[in-house]
Amino acid sequence: MPLTALVFWVLYAAGVGTAVLNPVAGLALYIFIYHLSPESQWWGDSVRALGLRTSFTVALAAGVGMLIRWPRFRYGARQFPTVYVLMVAFLVLALGSLAWGLHISDRSLIQADKLIKLVILMFILLRCVQEPRHYHILFWSWLAGVLYLGYQAQGGVGSRIGGRLTGGLGGPDFAESSGLAVHLVATLPLVGAAFFMARTWLGRGVALVTGALAVNMIIMTRTRNALVGLAAMATVAVLALPRGYRVKGLAAVAVGTWLSIQLTDPAWWRRMETISAYRQDSSAVARLEYWRAALEIARDHPLGIGLGNFHEVVQQYLPELRQQRSAHNTYLACLAETGWLGFTVFILLLVAALRALVRTRRVARELPPSLDLHYGRWHTRFHLGWHTHALQAALVGYLASALFTTRMTTEGLWLLLGLAAALDNVSRHYAAAAPQTPPGPAVGELAPPATAAAAPRVQPT
Repeated sequence: MPLTALVFWVLYAAGVGTAVLNPVAGLALYIFIYHLSPESQWWGDSVRALGLRTSFTVALAAGVGMLIRWPRFRYGARQFPTVYVLMVAFLVLALGSLAWGLHISDRSLIQADKLIKLVILMFILLRCVQEPRHYHILFWSWLAGVLYLGYQAQGGVGSRIGGRLTGGLGGPDFAESSGLAVHLVATLPLVGAAFFMARTWLGRGVALVTGALAVNMIIMTRTRNALVGLAAMATVAVLALPRGYRVKGLAAVAVGTWLSIQLTDPAWWRRMETISAYRQDSSAVARLEYWRAALEIARDHPLGIGLGNFHEVVQQYLPELRQQRSAHNTYLACLAETGWLGFTVFILLLVAALRALVRTRRVARELPPSLDLHYGRWHTRFHLGWHTHALQAALVGYLASALFTTRMTTEGLWLLLGLAAALDNVSRHYAAAAPQTPPGPAVGELAPPATAAAAPRVQPT
């Protein structure tokens, strides 16, 4: 057994055991394994031989831990915020589409199983993630997963065609370059928040390395939809800043863009040039055909053709298509598969998550700027404004990129939605624990050391 596999098994066993005692640790391990995907690693023969569903086992352990500890809600936190209610409603409609749709395919069953798992996982997340330190742990677990993906990409892991990274990193959600790129676009605002909240140069250095590797991977994928997500993310990130910080935010975006351009190569520029000449690009023209087919399917089947069935049904509307294809658009795929009712609930879910973040930002304006977090010798700051700002930009970037790729049942999207709802619960705990002092800056400015030191300390459990 390779040493890497041995280290994984030791850490995995410890993590599953810890998840029973502390479900938040199980959720953090789940997010990291989502990025890692041990089953697909070169050292994962022992995992594949056992047939162990590593992510499912961790989620199960976290669920058991939740039932044993059964955290009580305090300060007005809720198990069923609007975001989660709409998640359950969408799940019911998605499963219902299998009953009134055209048929049930293998893809239908896979996606149905995934949605059920995600809704249960979000229940655990909302029940257990109520304090700033809880959210912070999941936040850093996400960044650690992306850091590992970047390490793999730098080491030559993944499949490449003509120098373009087309997949092979992480789990099934990253099987294609577009899926990896949209996830990395959403990660960049989180990296920025991590940098500004870090209290040491080591923390800032880790954030910078993670961000550099994420940008480099985006460039390696040469995925055009990433530009749409990056533009939307940067626009929201700048406009959401207080007026006094927008110029600084715009300058930061400009500098980041200039540094990113230094990593590009001629092949990346040739790929991006096809955006303006999309009529001469067969891939772009094909996507327009898939979108027209999706609208025709929705017209003929207003209740939907059934979850996961677009790949097969589209061939009936495009007879010249010789192989199954996705819609390459999250919203049109949702419309075609779950019908107008499912599509409406899905859009309401996205709107509810964004509105929850807007409310949390308002709460952040009335609270002290930061809260010290201590994990043994490791010290960091929890800044509610930065977290909310970053998550809002991440979600907008993800949703913009989803216009050109199908991400309806991907865990990255549902984790962002769940974290948006959880952060609302966290803000209530933060408000109750914060001292009664004049409110600090909404976002973009951290407290000076003296103020940060005066904030209440949260000890890990």
